[in-house]
Amino acid sequence: MEEGYSVHYGMVDVLRLLFAIAVVSVHTMAFKSINEDLWIATSMGISRLAVPFFFIVSGYFLYNRIKSNKEPKSTLKRLLILYASWVAIETVTLIPIVLNSLNMPLIMIVERFLFVGITGSLWYISSLIITIFIIAPLLKRDKIIQLLIVGFILYLFGTTGDTYYKFYENTMINPLIKGYTQVFLLPQIGITESILFVTLGALINKLRLSEKVKCAGKLSIISIIILLIEAFVLNKTGIAKDANMYLSAIFAAPLIFIWAINYKRNISNNIAKICKEYSVGVYCSHQIIMIGLMMFLPIVAANTMIRFISTLCISALVITLLRKTRAKKILLK
Repeated sequence: MEEGYSVHYGMVDVLRLLFAIAVVSVHTMAFKSINEDLWIATSMGISRLAVPFFFIVSGYFLYNRIKSNKEPKSTLKRLLILYASWVAIETVTLIPIVLNSLNMPLIMIVERFLFVGITGSLWYISSLIITIFIIAPLLKRDKIIQLLIVGFILYLFGTTGDTYYKFYENTMINPLIKGYTQVFLLPQIGITESILFVTLGALINKLRLSEKVKCAGKLSIISIIILLIEAFVLNKTGIAKDANMYLSAIFAAPLIFIWAINYKRNISNNIAKICKEYSVGVYCSHQIIMIGLMMFLPIVAANTMIRFISTLCISALVITLLRKTRAKKILLK
């Protein structure tokens, strides 16, 4: 979804595809049919680094535009077209769900179309649009530290309705987070997660942290282990209401991104481009396919691992077909 191509970003694009697959594992609950602990480690744990990683990549490339004195208008326009296009596809392909949703209050229907789409998976794109609109003028004025502070506070606020819900269930913060989700539907949507990680991406670019952080690979492994510990503790004890906003992700996602930038082996521009297109396509299409499987082939979808594999394979087939059409320029960029 970002501009600019360089062989140095090849591993970034590979990881974008891997994390898009991870998002599919989250929504299909891939490993739950196999083992509960494996499900927590993957779908409820490591896979939750996907969206923070996507935000960081977006922030990194956004800062490239700002350094070049380019307005982010073209980026916003492209994201708006991407979001509107996939919402339209969801509406047409899932018309029974759309018709059923008409019983909801009008404000909830509007919020769903604006912030998450029909399936709910498009919230990353809408949150990115909101965040770029808010922070781009501040990044131009070099207000990165202020944005980090605000982003961190908002992220902590989001965790009170998500991973650390039980700690705040009976406090004065609970009505605030409930009020927030009345608008954005879920704690991580809107500005609570996006501002922090988009700004972290900009910070990595501005300070050239990829050149300064040594042993990013080893540090990434350590941070992932910490995230797994956090995931198991919060989900096993019932503290977490959901598993989208881990505190350890604040360190793990940037370190993984820095490792990817520093990756030494050559990855061709063609492979990187393919990974990028499939990552966007799989992320945007997989929920449509998963819901279709659950509606029309419930026996296949009953087993979460089969649901994951089937959804992923059909998504890949759809994206392969899209790449042969003119629609690729709108739906896969």
